[in-house]
Amino acid sequence: MALLAETASEIKKGFNVTLQNAPIPDQGILMPRAFISTIALAFVLTLAQPAAAQDPASSIVGVWKLTSFARKEVGTDKSVQPYGERPTGYRIHTRGGHAFYMFFAESRKALGPGPTDADRAELFRTMAVAGGTYKVEGNKVVFQSEVSAAVSTGALTYRFEIAGKTLTMTTNPVKNPATGSENVFVTTYERAE
Repeated sequence: MALLAETASEIKKGFNVTLQNAPIPDQGILMPRAFISTIALAFVLTLAQPAAAQDPASSIVGVWKLTSFARKEVGTDKSVQPYGERPTGYRIHTRGGHAFYMFFAESRKALGPGPTDADRAELFRTMAVAGGTYKVEGNKVVFQSEVSAAVSTGALTYRFEIAGKTLTMTTNPVKNPATGSENVFVTTYERAE
């Protein structure tokens, strides 16, 4: 910003020196020069202004590639990566307020010929998929699931933070029906587009 201010100052000084040392031209030449110089100076000064902060609601819009997924037990140091250290998947937020995500475990294997019920159960166990609507409230996203592989619908609230091209989303605590413990889910993504 200091560099832009110096540049604007130099342009202004150069403009003043040019006018002081130049013979007085006729009106037909002076007016276009003054107009062009004024436009150039306004452009340089505009560049020196800080950019407005991006609206959080629009910053989350896009396609995000999953980089990590962890379930953390509230009040303890217990953390599990149910889809492994390198899960795959995407999360999409549209401008119109729709969202969709799908996560797959790194250990997921393709089905061979004649899959068994155990094979199909393993495929189901190694994925998470849901779609619905969302709204942004400050640094929170309220996701209203309408369809889900787990056949659970309802609202889930996430705190989110975007740093560069990285999106981190952390759920509010939710009760684990299998253990009764309170858990938060932390997912990180890289912007894909």
